[in-house]
Amino acid sequence: MSQMKVWTWINPATAVVRYESIGFTVGEITVTNITDGWQKYWNSSMPDASYILVDDGTYTNTNGFTPLTQSTAVGATISGFTNANPGVLTVNDTTIFGFAAGDTIKVCEVADDLTGTLSLNNTFTIASVTATTITLVENTTVTGYSVYVSGGRVTRVTDTDSVPVPLTNLAIQGILIGADPVGGNNDVMKAVAHGENVVV
Repeated sequence: MSQMKVWTWINPATAVVRYESIGFTVGEITVTNITDGWQKYWNSSMPDASYILVDDGTYTNTNGFTPLTQSTAVGATISGFTNANPGVLTVNDTTIFGFAAGDTIKVCEVADDLTGTLSLNNTFTIASVTATTITLVENTTVTGYSVYVSGGRVTRVTDTDSVPVPLTNLAIQGILIGADPVGGNNDVMKAVAHGENVVV
């Protein structure tokens, strides 16, 4: 017997891909579009991002299902840190970690060029956020800040009300439901996923 999870959702007016954290490694998944009546299927012997349209057996190798298995996700991964007025961090994702303007954040594990007396591994305040950037309140062009080279992670220290934010592992174990099987705008959807591993 394998682990199993069944869930439903209604797509937003502009349907988007879904990162579903379901707590186990997915071995197979079927998504049913209740609104339109189709089903799309994937299993772990198929390539990532592929799926089969159950109605007629059509195979597609893009925009389908991709398993997600992370061991640790306690903060956004940094891919750039621009010394500017104000400084700007480029990260993999801000949404799952809840970054917001007014938060205090901690930057760590950054390799910088060590030319300044102030490391980029520091505590900063967020001025604004997009899906992949964090703009700081601080001016990082002032004399003393080193220049970004590579790596790094950013975590929330306190929220906008100065309440401490506990360090939580938000790693996803589940599935990415791509643009095709996620369904259309406002569609009612149902998914059934079975785990890769047997439960006894």
